[in-house]
Amino acid sequence: MKRKLVKTGSSLAITLPAEVVQELKLKPGQQVDVSVHPQTGAVVIRPGVKYYGDGAVTRGLRERVRRLVERRKALYEKLAK
Repeated sequence: MKRKLVKTGSSLAITLPAEVVQELKLKPGQQVDVSVHPQTGAVVIRPGVKYYGDGAVTRGLRERVRRLVERRKALYEKLAK
């Protein structure tokens, strides 16, 4: 799908199609991560990761930490000695 760039101040902006907004469950004012894939040059838009909700760590962060600890378990055990 093609989109047209729009000048806003000193930046350029694009609008996202409704189906992309729905798929990513985006809300107005929400932060997103924007990056460029180093090999393909594709622009990647990802919903920002929410680490805290109502003052507590979210399940998403807890799960990411659990997976990281599991992957690095042997290294952490060596460092603990």
